[in-house]
Amino acid sequence: MAIIADPTTTESFGEEKPLLTPQRMRLLAIVGGVAVVVALVAWFMISADNRKELFAAQAVEEGRAAAEQGNLPLAVQQFEQVTKTYAGTAAAFDATLGMVQARLVNDQSELAIATLTEFLGDDPPATYAAPANGLLGTAYENTRKFGEALAAYRKASGLATTDYLKATYLLDAGRAARLAGDTAQAGTIYREIIETYGETAARTEAQVRLAELNLGAI
Repeated sequence: MAIIADPTTTESFGEEKPLLTPQRMRLLAIVGGVAVVVALVAWFMISADNRKELFAAQAVEEGRAAAEQGNLPLAVQQFEQVTKTYAGTAAAFDATLGMVQARLVNDQSELAIATLTEFLGDDPPATYAAPANGLLGTAYENTRKFGEALAAYRKASGLATTDYLKATYLLDAGRAARLAGDTAQAGTIYREIIETYGETAARTEAQVRLAELNLGAI
């Protein structure tokens, strides 16, 4: 005789528990709450960094405006404040370069050298290290330290990210070499520009300078 199961029985074997038990719901609520808090903290930190960069950039523009108006002491003061308040930001790097430029215009080359030496000692990104070395070369030229200027311009060219800038810094290096009395080095630099960066506008000047050196050697 076939045995028919009683449809009214409430007992079942291997019955699965509901997916969302009260315990699981409480756990999910806790985990979800933690995730929200983490997200809010991350958002706040990102927003704070963005605000910091914005304020720093505005301060740099104020310094540049002061420099353009001829108020170099105020410009230097503004740039210095940015480097201290927003250290490590892109704006602080820009402010350092702006401060050095103001000092060079104000005939404060020794101060510029000290500032740039410290700045480069902290190993800034190449985007800022290249122009910093270029400014350092200018400061050394102003103080008639032509050998140091040559090295700084060479370093700037090596760090520059475009052929135009590389060639321009090499022209500066060639000039420094000539001022140092090293015409052989100057000739080497001008030939490098002609051969390696012949597609840039610097080629024409390099050819002229090289011709001058050759005429002087006759």
